[in-house]
Amino acid sequence: QCRIIAMEDGGDIKGVFGRFCALSDSIKTASEANGKSLMYDAKLGFLGTCPSNLGTGLRASVMIVLPELNKDVHKLEEICAGFDLQPRGSSGEHSA
Repeated sequence: QCRIIAMEDGGDIKGVFGRFCALSDSIKTASEANGKSLMYDAKLGFLGTCPSNLGTGLRASVMIVLPELNKDVHKLEEICAGFDLQPRGSSGEHSA
């Protein structure tokens, strides 16, 4: 398994995604050059250990700072739930 994280301050989402794709392609090329391949199924797509990432093997997130909303965690969770979003801490998943 491999986890690639591409991030930067600012709003250049295309640039971050481009860097992610370049690294992902390099890993694929290197593994194929060594006679290996990424786990892939014609019906299901790329396979990994997390079922929620099935297909593309990609999960994307955006981090924004909402200092006033963070003062009322219950209100933050209520608003996020209305948009089917999950609030996370500044260190990403499983952080407070």
